Amino acid sequence: MTVTPSAAGFGKVTVKTETTQTIKVSNTGTGELKIFSADIAGTGFSLSGLTVPTKLAAGSSMNFNVAFKPMVGGAEKGTVSIKTNASESPASVNLSGTGVEESIKLKVSETSLSFGNVLVSSSESREVKITNSGNANVTITGVSVSGSGFNVSGGSNVTLAPNQSETITVNFNPKSKGSLSGALTVSSNAPNVEISLGGTGMQSGSHTVSLTWTPSTSPVIGYVIYRRTGTVGSFSRLDSSIDSMASFTDTNVTNGVTYSYVITAVSAGNVESQFSSEVSVTIPSA
Repeated sequence: MTVTPSAAGFGKVTVKTETTQTIKVSNTGTGELKIFSADIAGTGFSLSGLTVPTKLAAGSSMNFNVAFKPMVGGAEKGTVSIKTNASESPASVNLSGTGVEESIKLKVSETSLSFGNVLVSSSESREVKITNSGNANVTITGVSVSGSGFNVSGGSNVTLAPNQSETITVNFNPKSKGSLSGALTVSSNAPNVEISLGGTGMQSGSHTVSLTWTPSTSPVIGYVIYRRTGTVGSFSRLDSSIDSMASFTDTNVTNGVTYSYVITAVSAGNVESQFSSEVSVTIPSA
């Protein structure tokens, strides 16, 4: 008779959670193997799938399961003892495992969200990644925001397994001018998570930005203008059409805000060049 594996290690298992391993008994001899009993010892260990007494013909095998379900934290050891008519009787399988106390917690990618300056009645979005950083399931029962101009989508009524994540989108749509603040709250069976929110509603001013540049010496069909708010971040295309003139006037600007601009030249076949040198301008506050 051979029993494989000869030792079963369950590693770290969350308290009150069960995990199993399969044990194989093989009759490697030429006669009938009689299994009289199978006993298991050790706190948290149990045996299933093996009814004794039973018989196993020569050359055949059978499987049974050993489970480990710790009820408290700490290391545990156990043994499966199988008594048969084989010379190796009793055969033993050593068992080991460690109970780990349940940890229910969430981790967020951002502890605060700043939307900067946003035109009144316009909208800006930011994303927050919520991750289950514990060793037990977390059920998010609600996601809410406080503060004028803020709203949220996604995340509610979601169950996250350990290391699983969910993305929540927060929108800022100011209805009035001035500094606004709020908070995003994630409620679950883990400790609540709160993320501070902030942004400033800006009214459109009467200023404009006029851009001119030296026309390309290569044959082009026009130019594309890109802008970003501030001096860091990605650029966004201002106009869906290609401008044939080597100039552009930006009328959608906000007092007190800094904008950065780049230009590309477009050749036949709609092939764009690389970005031009960047130029930045700060709109007066009044």
